[in-house]
Formats: sequence, C-alpha cells, structure tokens
Amino acid sequence: MNNELSIWRNGNFIKFFSANTLANLGNWFDFVGVLILFRYTWHADPMMIALIPIMYAIPSILLGQFAGVFADRRNKRKILIYSDWFRAALTLLLVFTPTPWLALPILFFRNTAGVISLPAQQGLMRSIVDEKNIMQAITINGSLFQLVKVIGPLIGGSVAGIFSPNISIAINAIAFTISGILLTRIKVQEIESNMKIADTQSGFLRAWQDGWQIVLNSKVLLASIIFGIFSTLTIQMIDAQIVTLFSEVFPSKPAFTGWAISAIGIGSLLVVILLTKFKKISKYGWFFGVGSLLIGLMTGGFGFLLQYNFIALAIILSIVGGVGNGLMFTAINYLIQTEPPKEAIGRVTGIIDSLMSILFIAGPLLGGLLITQLGILTAFKTIGLGLTIIGITGILLQRLIWKQPKLANIQMNVNEGNELVKGG
Repeated sequence: MNNELSIWRNGNFIKFFSANTLANLGNWFDFVGVLILFRYTWHADPMMIALIPIMYAIPSILLGQFAGVFADRRNKRKILIYSDWFRAALTLLLVFTPTPWLALPILFFRNTAGVISLPAQQGLMRSIVDEKNIMQAITINGSLFQLVKVIGPLIGGSVAGIFSPNISIAINAIAFTISGILLTRIKVQEIESNMKIADTQSGFLRAWQDGWQIVLNSKVLLASIIFGIFSTLTIQMIDAQIVTLFSEVFPSKPAFTGWAISAIGIGSLLVVILLTKFKKISKYGWFFGVGSLLIGLMTGGFGFLLQYNFIALAIILSIVGGVGNGLMFTAINYLIQTEPPKEAIGRVTGIIDSLMSILFIAGPLLGGLLITQLGILTAFKTIGLGLTIIGITGILLQRLIWKQPKLANIQMNVNEGNELVKGG
C-alpha cells in the first residue's frame, strides 16, 4: 500500500502534476475560445478555420525531431519554464489581436514553443519519478488529460459564451504563467546534468541519428510506431467528420455531437483510472490491438446510426471507442517512458510526435476524399472495418510484432558505434 501511495509523497511530482493540470485546462479554454473568436467574432470562413489545426500540426512536423534532440541536450525544467512563459506572452498578445490573419502566425509561434516543451516534459518526468512508479505516474497524468478533455471544453465554452472568447484565452495566459512558476519549484535529480554533459560530447546531428538508431534497432519501438501510424491515420480520416455524420443522422439535435465527444472522453477516463492499478505493461499487443479494435467498433457502429437513430446507441459506442483510445494513449506514453534510455527520451518523443503530426494533416484529407466518393455512412463503416482488422491483427500477431529484445543490448550497440566514430 505504501508503494502505491508513495508517488503522492513525491513533492516534485505533485508540482509537475499541478503544472500540467493548469496548462492542460488552460489549453482547452483557449482552444474553444479561439474557435469561437474566429467563427463568431471575426466571421471567418471554413477555409480560414481549417488553417487553425494546421498551425498546430506544422510546427511538430518541421521541428518535432530537432526539439527532441534539443530537450535531451539542455535543462528540461528550464525549457518547460521558459516555454510556458513564452506561450503566456503570445497568448496575451492573441487577446489583443484584431484580425485572424494576425492570429494565425501567433498560433504558429506559440505551438512551436509547445513542440519544444513536449519532449522536455517526457524527459523531466522520468527524472523526477522512481522507476517503480512510472506506470502510476503515466496513468495519473492520463486520467488528468482525459478528465480535462471532458470538462475543459464545457467550462471554456461556457465562459466564452457568457463573457467573451478573449476571457477564455486570457485564462490560458494566466494558467501558463502559474504553471511556469510551479515548475521553478521542482528540484531535478543530478542525473540530468550528467546526461547533458555526456550528450554534448557528440554533435547535434549525431544525437539526432542516435535517436533514430535507437528507434530502428528496438523492435518494440519500431513495431509500435508502425502499428500506430496505420491506426492513427485511419482514425484521423474520420475524427473531424463526426460532426458531419451527426448533422446527417441527428439534423435537429446539434448538441448530440458534444455529448458523443464527451462520452469518448469519459470512456478514456474510466479505463485510464482502472489502469492506475497496473504496475507495468508487458504485452503491448493487447493495448494497441484491443484499443484499435474498440475504436473500430465505435467507428463502424456510427455508420449504422441512421438505421437505428437513437442517441443511446451513439453514447454507448462513444464510450467503447473512448476505452480503446485510453488503452492506446496509456500504451504509447508508457512506451516512451520505459523503452528508450533515459538520455534519449526527448529524441524518441520528438520522432513520434513529428510522424504522428503528419497524419493529423494527411488523415483528414484522405478521409474527405473517401467520404466524397462513398458517402459519410459508408465511409464510417469502411474505416471502422479497417480499424477492426488492424486491431485483430495486433492481438493475434502480437508475439511476432512486439517480440522484445533487451534494449540494454541496443543501447550497448549504440554506444559501441559512438566509440567507433570517436576512434575513427
């Protein structure tokens, strides 16, 4: 029992967790506020609104991998502090921005700072949490993330509606500022500075190459990334089209879309809370495979809603899909924390982030083409079937796909390669 509670006696983790809570909640206030600002205040057209998620994705695509190398070679706590404060300043600037054309570059630069902070956040958690508590820390943070995903848009939208979207955005600026202050109170273990000294002995490009070498030589990492690419691309093909589907199935009930999205968040929250009782993940195939399978059942089931046309089915399917999402979310975060060496977490995070961000642009485009050709209901059925097949494949072939060599041997090979380069 003491082991389970010990993480709550870790003052560094409490501060880290509190900072994440504020930043995540503020982000959802801000996201809803920005959408309302663009559409209702500035009357932006759909094409202009479509540029908003692109401003989130492009920094990750262009800079994600280099941000990972940067985070591994610098003080992660300071990166997070300055990133929070820089984003707070840009968010405050956004409050006083008069046009969407000025707001878009601000969003771009603010999200660039967010890209730099993501690998630093993963690396810092590994430095402040004991190895035995990693799974618990991941699921606690995951529970927070899913909970905020449910209540953040609801509260943020209410604040924006009652007062103004600028108030929601300003709250995010305050949240970033306080988050940075909390992070200044964290005391990082000495091991981080040692890693920095060791890593700066090699060049920036060499460090980036070593990150890829670790990914390519680790079958668990490589298999998970490839599996994640297939499933994420398929998911992204319909993710933004749920509102289109529900407008056709429930044309007079626009609120049902919000209910379904919240139900997905509730399903994710429930499973992540349940996973706090787990000490580790030993079979990734169950998490990735079952996760993809459940999301496939939700997506394919949505394709039959017009035949049954009642919201209870949509809510049940959404919760099922949310459980699948929670399984995959937990698995990928546990993978990032445990598979790479501590000194390479930032690089591996950056690689995964940049690859997945490409899918966030490619997926909706492919989904739009598929929906145009097949129609919304048939497209959901087809994509749901594809996800189900991917999930079943992951479950049945998990021993082949996720066969685990010892990563210590991989790291030894990387180190030996470095010595050969130095010797040459």
